[in-house]
Amino acid sequence: MLGQQTLLLPLAILLLALVAWFLARSPAGLRLRAVGEDPAAADVAGVDVQLVQLGAVLASGAFGGLAGAFLSVASAHVWVEGMVAGRGWVVIALVIFARWRPLRCLGAAILFGGTEAIMPRLQALGVDFPLYLGAMLPYVLTLSVLVLASMRRGARSGAPAALGLRYLRQDKH
Repeated sequence: MLGQQTLLLPLAILLLALVAWFLARSPAGLRLRAVGEDPAAADVAGVDVQLVQLGAVLASGAFGGLAGAFLSVASAHVWVEGMVAGRGWVVIALVIFARWRPLRCLGAAILFGGTEAIMPRLQALGVDFPLYLGAMLPYVLTLSVLVLASMRRGARSGAPAALGLRYLRQDKH
């Protein structure tokens, strides 16, 4: 199974380790985490909140673009309209399932990827399993994770406290 992988698999694992290190150990990563938890406190500490947020959005877009490029160039070897098929939402659910921790994302990715990869394997073994039900498994898992995550509130969810909140600096003159 590992012999059939492209060079991007070890590169992705290396990138995952670098992101985990960046978030936990680097000054820029700690600033990013501070902005995610409490932008007002980060602002008072001298962090340019909007610049950090912009950097985070740009980095997430770059990672998403890299994933789409991998899908079309290295995995499918062709580009077809709609080939992503909602996998971006699966990735968001994966991050929520991993409780916003980069290293847990690896296990979650194996679980989510396994649900998608199991269907062709079952067909190759001759197991009589409804094709459409199998194709639906990753999305059912995604919805289940999102429903369960919505039931967890506050610190139990692992999400940054200021996720989705807009921060406007209050200048007092």
